[in-house]
Amino acid sequence: MAPPKRRIPRPGVAAKPARPAVADAKSVRALERRIARLEAAAAEVAAHHERQLVAVRRAADRRLTGMVREIAALRHHEARAAGLERLLAERDAMIARLTHRLAELEGRASPGASAPT
Repeated sequence: MAPPKRRIPRPGVAAKPARPAVADAKSVRALERRIARLEAAAAEVAAHHERQLVAVRRAADRRLTGMVREIAALRHHEARAAGLERLLAERDAMIARLTHRLAELEGRASPGASAPT
């Protein structure tokens, strides 16, 4: 790597004075204030982000609760439908038994008689 080039002052142009190696107290205080402002802004951004996370989690919990309620309602309706199906099957079986029994009784009542028209 080549050494840095030195500027050769041009005649008639004043050279800029070199910056002091040690910062004065005024610039140190200004930098401290700037650091304090940046730290406060960073803390504010972190707090805002935390609030956003809490809000997103709360919304997700609400959606999940709604879905769980809907699943519970669907299971309830499914159980009711299964119960009604069972009752209908029992009723159909009872009707079939009674129809069969009625046919038996009608057949015994008049073995030689013709069926009424």
